[in-house]
Amino acid sequence: MQVIITAINDIEDDGVDGEMSMTRNIEDLQGLSQLYADAARAMGFTYVEDVGFEKDDGEMTFGVSW
Repeated sequence: MQVIITAINDIEDDGVDGEMSMTRNIEDLQGLSQLYADAARAMGFTYVEDVGFEKDDGEMTFGVSW
């Protein structure tokens, strides 16, 4: 599936004016996790290392560490 994330910054709200958009073809939960982590860093949350999802069986899935 193709996933698109767009963040719009408003100078009045956060001191930054601009827009960030990412588009990726996602094949699995690990890829979706990586997309969210990359998007968070692109939005300015540079301290984010990874994003994970907990499945209904309690197993955790994280993005790929580079």
